[in-house]
Amino acid sequence: MHRDRTIASIAFLLLVILLSVRGSAWAGPLGPRKYIIQMASSQVDSGYANYLVPSLAKAFDDAGFTAMRGPGADIVVNIITNSDVGQWMATAKGKEWMYTVTIIVGISPEDYDIPYEGTPKFGAEVSLVTPNGDREDELACLITLAAKTAIAQYRPQGIYKASGQQCLRKQ
Repeated sequence: MHRDRTIASIAFLLLVILLSVRGSAWAGPLGPRKYIIQMASSQVDSGYANYLVPSLAKAFDDAGFTAMRGPGADIVVNIITNSDVGQWMATAKGKEWMYTVTIIVGISPEDYDIPYEGTPKFGAEVSLVTPNGDREDELACLITLAAKTAIAQYRPQGIYKASGQQCLRKQ
């Protein structure tokens, strides 16, 4: 009888704890909000935004966020891309010319002025070492991964780094 009460008390305590942290444990620390995507003029002018926006928007929409087309957003989402010129690296196939592609998806409060270079208040950075730095499927995967990571790991400021190797195209 005493053992049953102890188990019931522990179960009740665990339920109370779970209910008190449900927002951060189940919906991610950020939780669904209204967002707007801010692109750099160079991303728009070059047409690169056409490759960046669909994966970025889908990741936020799938997480329960609401896209805004003007004022009223809670957060501003931006994306910074970078790829090096490549270098010779030892791989399982011998030496290969490999590129490092890095994506940062940023989440900033609506009233934060994102500086010219694009540094967000908070961002998730993912990097991929690949033999082809121009693969659209790898780019889309990296954007989605960075967005999901930014949502899940959100904090008021800083950059959270994670590997993007899971986005490497399978041969």
